[in-house]
Amino acid sequence: MTFSSKVKNEIINSSIAVGNELSMLCGIVLSAGTIVISNKQMSFNVISENYALLAYTKKLIEKMYPQAMVVLPQQKKNSKQRLLLSVDVTSAQEILFDCGILNRDENGRMSISLVGDNHLIIEREAKIAYLAGTFLGGGSISIPQENENKTSGYHMEWSFASSNQANLICCILAEEDLFAKMVERGDNYVVYIKGSETISTIVALMGATSSYLKLESQMVDRQMRNLINRQSNCINANIDKTVSAGLKQIEAINAIESTIKLSSLPSSLQEIANIRLANPEASLTDIVEIMGNKITKSAVNLRLRKLVQIAKELGDTND
Repeated sequence: MTFSSKVKNEIINSSIAVGNELSMLCGIVLSAGTIVISNKQMSFNVISENYALLAYTKKLIEKMYPQAMVVLPQQKKNSKQRLLLSVDVTSAQEILFDCGILNRDENGRMSISLVGDNHLIIEREAKIAYLAGTFLGGGSISIPQENENKTSGYHMEWSFASSNQANLICCILAEEDLFAKMVERGDNYVVYIKGSETISTIVALMGATSSYLKLESQMVDRQMRNLINRQSNCINANIDKTVSAGLKQIEAINAIESTIKLSSLPSSLQEIANIRLANPEASLTDIVEIMGNKITKSAVNLRLRKLVQIAKELGDTND
């Protein structure tokens, strides 16, 4: 089961919709529903591969509309085919009117709204239920461990047929200080978020507590791995730098020995030269310890640089 499916199942089993069932249902219908017109009568279907979502939608409808006739085919074992939940015409029209999806003007003419009734999402809890409903019907989350491509990151999105729907979700998120982006993808409008912390917060907001804790744990693990990798890279870079500097210094020392001889140098430079020759990969700290900590790293560095400078001057003279 994907992480996205786990989040949806957890939302379904949470109490996020209690007292705001119609807001949740409105979100589901607007994101996964299809309006059907037959013999001048209007009804709707809800279509999804997620049988748990359709069963939950049936439960919501039957709780609010006991007289409703809701048809949900039996799920086939191990089948991922799209299933269709259908509602009888009379109940469907009542639900659509209650959700504000279907409206009738003073002349009796009906119109369809793709954002529902704003009165359903006045309160914060109702907005969150609506947000969760739209995610159940048209949302998804992907996290790094689910993808073979290791460079992929955290991604959460909602897909809508209307830009008004997408804008409404952006506004609901913005009220929680959670900011999403919107883009057109084919005939749809996609609201998406990339930041792992923002996604984690939204998952918790929609009632998927266990999934939220999993995300938080994963983010901590990734941060620790990244920190260790950075430290390792830094250590390796320092080792490479130390080895490179050591080789350059040894080359300088050998150049001095082959021309004016190390014995012609001051004793302090002779000492540091001999230690470097005996310890080609030693760091400045190592050399300080070898010398019994009687001089500082700066002094060691200064003497080694002096040897390189002398060798360079001898080379220039020979030229």
